[in-house]
Amino acid sequence: MNTRHLIIGANGQIGTELTHALVQRHGPDAVVTSDLAPEGRVLGVRHEVLDATEASALTDVVERHRITRIYLLAAALSARGEQHPKW
Repeated sequence: MNTRHLIIGANGQIGTELTHALVQRHGPDAVVTSDLAPEGRVLGVRHEVLDATEASALTDVVERHRITRIYLLAAALSARGEQHPKW
C-alpha cells in the first residue's frame, strides 16, 4: 500500500516546509495539502479547501484521496480561539 499524506493547515510555515519535505521524499502524487485558503503554497501538489472542524468534509477528503497519514497543523488563531473555546 502506498502512503498518501494529508497536511491539514498546510499553508503555514511548518506546513509549507513539511510539504516540500514529503514531496521530495515521496513525490507530489503522494501529498495533498489543505487549508482554509483556496490555493496551496507548493506548486504541483493537490490542494483542498478544508475547515478542520468539519468532520464530514475531512472524511470526504480522506476517502477521495485514499489518505493513509494525516498531519494536523491547523490551529485557531488566539483571538478567534478565545471567542470560540470549544474549538
